[in-house]
Amino acid sequence: TSRLGGFNDWRDKPQRVRLSSVEIRAEWAPLDGTNGQEDFTMSLSQMEKVREDDEPAGEDLAMVGSLFLVDKTVDKASVRAAMPLRKVQHQNTYHLPTYEDPTIKKIAAAGHGNVFTTDLVLAVLMAAPRSVNSWDLVIQRTGNNLFLDVRDGSNLYDTTVNETAVDAPDDDTKDNPLNNMKALYHEAGFLNSCFGQQCLNRTQPPVTTEAGDEAFRKAWAQRAPDQPNPPVGKAWRFRKFVLSDDLTLVVRCEVDAALKTRDDSLAYITIKALNEFDSKLSGIDWRQKLESQKAAVLANELKNNRNKLARWTCQALITGADYMKVGFVSRLHSKDNMNHFILGQQLYRPEEFARQIELKTDNAWGIVSSVCSRLMQLPAQEGAGSRYLMVKDPNRPHLNFYKVPMDAFDYEEDDEQKDNQVRDEDHDSDFDA
Repeated sequence: TSRLGGFNDWRDKPQRVRLSSVEIRAEWAPLDGTNGQEDFTMSLSQMEKVREDDEPAGEDLAMVGSLFLVDKTVDKASVRAAMPLRKVQHQNTYHLPTYEDPTIKKIAAAGHGNVFTTDLVLAVLMAAPRSVNSWDLVIQRTGNNLFLDVRDGSNLYDTTVNETAVDAPDDDTKDNPLNNMKALYHEAGFLNSCFGQQCLNRTQPPVTTEAGDEAFRKAWAQRAPDQPNPPVGKAWRFRKFVLSDDLTLVVRCEVDAALKTRDDSLAYITIKALNEFDSKLSGIDWRQKLESQKAAVLANELKNNRNKLARWTCQALITGADYMKVGFVSRLHSKDNMNHFILGQQLYRPEEFARQIELKTDNAWGIVSSVCSRLMQLPAQEGAGSRYLMVKDPNRPHLNFYKVPMDAFDYEEDDEQKDNQVRDEDHDSDFDA
């Protein structure tokens, strides 16, 4: 394996065997050059080197949903005037595969693109060289179209904590139930949900964001009866990116809130929260440094959470968000994972934040172009299409590919929904006020 310049320290030091994000079934055909199959394995070190000199500009095709305005009360939070984080019922991530999205179907039928995906999927690919944990994406090929999706119940919906730290959290920390990997991810996801809700001004009704092609907007309301209703106060932006003469990307992007500007127009915002759980483990005490040395706090977060910060930033860039609102949320004290305080927040322009965290957008778009070009070479089948799985190798800087049955993950859905329900019930009981 080639050396990954600049990234070796944080990738190589955790000498432990990590688990795959998905159980690899014996009947899945690996596309690794064996058994007469073409080798589709991708190297993350090579992905770090690709560049896209002509970065594509996003074109809005349609926008649906409604947005609450941000509540500026949260802006007053500081270390000296710490604001209690209000506990709300945890909102599950809205899951709607692109190949089942009626607006995406309408856009595909109109010939507006040939690769269809979401802002999360695209951000995962863009940030892939920074990732340590295993993750996977589902690729569906139908005719000349590709649909790239997150699996229902996937760990990509988790909010990671210290994934790229030298001493990353391990699930084997049985003597420290507060700070093992699963507990920390669970806590961080809940905090992000709570912070996102606390930033919304619910004293006024949400503002409609309907825009773009009427046929595409009407299609959004024609979701199948068995598909979940989207949450109130979210908006989805369908954006087109022309990568080349042969590749046009259509992305469903999520917007969290809106901000009224001085000229009374709306600025679109994504909302995320960084969280401190134990300053002795993370390296910097936020209550000592956040107000006087915010740059040092951010640099430390970048060291420990390179992948998470890159994904968040890529999502905001893809969405065309005007701002990223980043909260700094800390436990009441390190032994209490049930009570948290907002110690501050910051509005960032995504382009400026990308520079701060050393995210090179020409590399990010280079990854997207090269990966999508390669995926277009996956074998196509007549009829219903074909399905593949891309898996970030848990212990090597590689992406592995498998040919899987079209119903490969249908058998998991009932079990995963039950697991999610149990986790949510546990979560509610853990964090009830």
